[in-house]
Amino acid sequence: MLTIGRLAERVGLEAKTLRYYDRVGLLPPATRTAAGYRLYDDSAARRLQFIRRAKALGISLADIKRILAVRDEGAAPCAHVLELVSRNLGEVESQIAQLQDLRSDLRTLLRQLRRRIPTGVQAVEDCPCFEIIVAFHKGKGGERDGR
Repeated sequence: MLTIGRLAERVGLEAKTLRYYDRVGLLPPATRTAAGYRLYDDSAARRLQFIRRAKALGISLADIKRILAVRDEGAAPCAHVLELVSRNLGEVESQIAQLQDLRSDLRTLLRQLRRRIPTGVQAVEDCPCFEIIVAFHKGKGGERDGR
């Protein structure tokens, strides 16, 4: 049996995180010593390793809790996990596409700024940055007036 501190150390989490997971029902209730200290077995460590890895893969705590609840009831959560991972993959692919568009726009904007900002500009009235950014249009080429 492991105290919360030793369990936290074993799985690489802070004890306060384990207390939170306990409070929100991600961990089954721990047994307690006569002094009130929580005690956990090795299954709690495996469960926490699952939680930690699932979070790192972008699965929300609410979804992790549902997966664990299905498993705790003795049913296989495989169908739920497949659907969840598929949905999360779709969201990540959408985010990647948005980031690629943003990268393209930023590259275009940087080219415009480098081309249109005078060398050694120091005075506010000589700096065209605000105007360039305001006039910048997203999409192919990113340039409105071809300057």
